[in-house]
Order: sequence, then C-alpha cells, then structure tokens
Amino acid sequence: MYTAVATPGAPTTVPRFRPFRAVADGSTWRAFAFHAAHLPIAIAALAWFVVVPAVGIPVSLTWVGLVVAAFLLGGSHWFAAVTRRMSAALLGQVVVAPAPPRAGSTPLGTAFARLSDGPTWRAFAYLLAGFVLTTTTFAVSTAVLVSGLGAMTHAAWGHFLPAQRGADGELHSGAQFLGVYVDTPPLQVAFAVLGLLIVLFLWPAVNHGLAALQRVVIRALLGATARDLRLRQVTASRDAAVLDADTTLRRIERELHDGTQARLVGLAMTLGDARDRLQTGADPDAVTALVDRAHASTKEALVELRALARGIHPPVLDEGLEAALTSACSRTPFPVALSVDLPVRPSRVVEGIAYFGVLELLTNVSKHAGASATAVRVGMLGTDLLVEVEDDGHGGAHVALGTPDGHGTGLAGVLERLRAVDGDLQVDSPAGGPTRIRMRMPSGAER
Repeated sequence: MYTAVATPGAPTTVPRFRPFRAVADGSTWRAFAFHAAHLPIAIAALAWFVVVPAVGIPVSLTWVGLVVAAFLLGGSHWFAAVTRRMSAALLGQVVVAPAPPRAGSTPLGTAFARLSDGPTWRAFAYLLAGFVLTTTTFAVSTAVLVSGLGAMTHAAWGHFLPAQRGADGELHSGAQFLGVYVDTPPLQVAFAVLGLLIVLFLWPAVNHGLAALQRVVIRALLGATARDLRLRQVTASRDAAVLDADTTLRRIERELHDGTQARLVGLAMTLGDARDRLQTGADPDAVTALVDRAHASTKEALVELRALARGIHPPVLDEGLEAALTSACSRTPFPVALSVDLPVRPSRVVEGIAYFGVLELLTNVSKHAGASATAVRVGMLGTDLLVEVEDDGHGGAHVALGTPDGHGTGLAGVLERLRAVDGDLQVDSPAGGPTRIRMRMPSGAER
C-alpha cells in the first residue's frame, strides 16, 4: 500500500510495512534491489570523494585551479541525481532536488558560488556517507536473507560439510547452531522452520528498516531544505492563485459571450422589431407576441446569470459550509455520512474551495469508485480547515496532470485550488480500497 502526498513538487509514495505479507510485497524486493543496485554507484561515489580533494586542493592554489576544483566538487550532484531517481523508483520516496547554485557572471564567480553552496557540500558529504550506508545495508540484508535460506535448505546441503567431533566425542555432520549440531531429522525440521521464519518475517523487517534509514539520509543530504521547500510552496501557491483567477475570468468571459451576451443581442433585436411595428401601426397581437418573446428571453438571461453567479459563489454557502455540504450530500445517488465540527467559520474563499473540492470528490466516487459507503468529515486542526472524504470503493485514485483516460485530472484541479490558498491534498488509495482523501488549508477564520 502506498500513501501519496500531493505537495509542491512530486508526490511521495512511501510503502507501508505489513509484517504478515511483507515477503510477497513488491516494496520489500524493490528495497533490496536498491541496496544491491546502489552498491556500484556508492563505490564510484567513494572514488570521486577521494579524487575531489586529491586533485582539487593542490590545483586550487591558482584561479584556474579554483574553477577546476569547483567543477570537480559539482560532480557530486551527478551522484546525488542518480540516487534521488533510484530512491523514487525503488524506495518509493521522491526527494525534491535543492535549487542549483546560482551562476556567476564569470567562471570564477560561478566557482565561488558553487564552493559556498550548502547543497553542494551536502551532496559531497553523501559520497562518503552513502558508501558506508549502502555497503552496510546490503551486507546486513544479504546476510539475513542468506542465513534464512541456508537454514531452510540445510537438509539438502548440510551432509556435504566435513564431519566434526563434538563435545560428546562423537562425529557430527551438518552446521552448528547455538552449540548444537543440526544432524538429526527433528533438528533439521526445526532448523528449516527457523529459516522459514527468518525469510518470512525477520528479513523483510530488517530490509524495510534499512530502507527507512536510507530514506532519512537521502532526504537529509540530497533533498531541498525546509526553507527552500517553503519558498517553492509559496511560489507555487502564488502561481496557482494567478492561474485560478485567470481561468475563472476566462470562463466567465466565455459564458457571458457565448450565452448571456448572445441572448441580450437577440432581446434587443426583438424589442427593436416590436418598436418598429408599433410605429407603423402593426397588428397589436403581433407586437404583444414579440414583447412576450422578449420577456421570456429576459427571464432566461436572468437564469443564466444566476447559474454563472452560483459557479462563482453558490448562494447556499451564505448559510455556511455545513448547510452547503448537507445540500450537496443530499443530492448524491448514494448515501453519504456527513460530519461537520467547526467552532469558527472559515473565510468565504476557503469555504468555496472546500465546497467545490467535496463536490469533485463525490463526483469521483460516483463515477469511478463503485463504493457502497461514503463519509465526509469536516473539522479544524489548529488554525487549518480539514476536510476528509472516505469511501469503501476499489481504490486506485491518484493525482495526474492529465491522462488519456482523464483519470486523476479532477484531483489535479482540486490540488490547484488548494495550492491557491497554500493548502495541500493527501491521497491514500491502495488498489482494492478503501480510499481516503484529505484536504487541508488555512481556515482564514477571524478569531
């Protein structure tokens, strides 16, 4: 099972450890593959860790040499990039790369910028730390796995071991475990069961623990800092707000142009025709028919304008988020359990984002989930508004910025709305369900 967290940058999908099915879980074997596949990268990284000071320090005594030393130090970023990609593919952790060092106006300026860049030195430190960590994790994980497999199959190969004289003075064949020679059928069976337990439970636990340690070190040394991430989040929120406002204005302009404006033009023409007929003394019944048509067209234009206004801010939200969600849940073709606990009222903007977000999520449940039970929970977490939609459908929900089948694009729209107010979206939707989607955003409430 994976938990996806939608934040600025790529989502993180860290696998959960399930003890009773871990050995059959692909994440266990992907973690082991990371330990093995990263080993040659770590060895090459250690070599680079030695080369950089060995070559860079002597040549840095000259200006040209300083540029060369900075270039060698910058090579650490290549190993960092490879490790981040492997982490995403095999460990289920997407690490956001730090911002690149600024480029100077001259090669020397660029060299000084790189030599004073914190992320560059952290990447350089990982060359050594990654080697120590990867060799250790690979050795430990492999040793535990081989021990378990060896114990399971001891009956097949134990008799090939040279006989040894035990403390009882007799010759024994087979491996020795805790001072006991495994050379009798009962001991063979017990040893095989022990090996099976190691392979089924101990090795996956050790493997996942080592993978978790790898994630921590990779995130700490090769990822963006909290300040950098916060800056990117604020930038993304600002861009999302601008994009959302522009999209809304374009939608209003398009609907006014294609709908209401065309209807008002027709209304003006109808009234003009009626005026001309009155001036020429035409049949009053014909003029009345034109006025009736203009009256009907006016009412239709009002309906369209009201619908447009509801799309901007539904009138039901004037009564509060709870009333709006109650109305929305009552219109779904399936039962929805609604729970709202709001000690303070959020701002109108946040209420609108939460309302339209819930509408989108309920639409997704109706179209894709195949759920028999759905729950919507609204509450506060500190000063943040928390909205959670859960269903018992078949899962598989994800955030996608457009796919051929359209799946995931609705959630992408919800995420863009949330980013406009510095919020985030969490999606927990394993294959087979259930699905739990959480929206969190600053409430903007006045206290």
